[in-house]
Amino acid sequence: MGRVVGFVGCYSHDIILMLAKVFACLEEKVLVRDCNVRHTLYASVPIPDNISLKKDVVEYDGVFFTGQKAEEMTEPYKMELVDFGMDVDKEQGKRCTDWVVITDMLLHHIRHLEESGIEKEAVRACVIRDAFQDSCKTEPEVRQFLHSFLNAKQFFLPPDFRDVRNRYVCETTHEYNVNRASPELRDMIFCLAEKLGDGCSEKEIRKKMRRLERRRYR
Repeated sequence: MGRVVGFVGCYSHDIILMLAKVFACLEEKVLVRDCNVRHTLYASVPIPDNISLKKDVVEYDGVFFTGQKAEEMTEPYKMELVDFGMDVDKEQGKRCTDWVVITDMLLHHIRHLEESGIEKEAVRACVIRDAFQDSCKTEPEVRQFLHSFLNAKQFFLPPDFRDVRNRYVCETTHEYNVNRASPELRDMIFCLAEKLGDGCSEKEIRKKMRRLERRRYR
């Protein structure tokens, strides 16, 4: 089994898709697995009529996608990104070697995630979307939430129309373009790729992504 990264929280599908695209660019075999009851990732992949993500694995733009459970999988992958949404399946969650927590500033989301049952020491990143770092520091409940993940790097993503547009683009035209994201989100994607990846530096990751984009537009 390769590295299995679980994503828990809200507004995560664009982050997962762009991160998968980066890992694919690094020539790693990447599987994106949808365990979210809302199945937002399903809408972000063009699927032929005779194919079901619940039963099959679909390859699109260098990334593999499925809704199958882990025990139904037979082929190994170097990197597996699993979207749980707001509620973690305990059996599927046991396979995760690392976690990324994603939320906004809404306290009912934060309270729900505090009871998710994930191993807090295994959380590598905690992402607060539509928020500013200063406002997070002044909200006691948010501050306490952040401090509960001792090994996690914190990211604060302010509201930005480019990121809102990117989320819609993922679901409508199925493009996962890191370069069209806001600078804060783009920096976070590359930082996560370095943190969760297989030893490639952030600088080298950026170089490889630029080369990929140049080849596309020739």
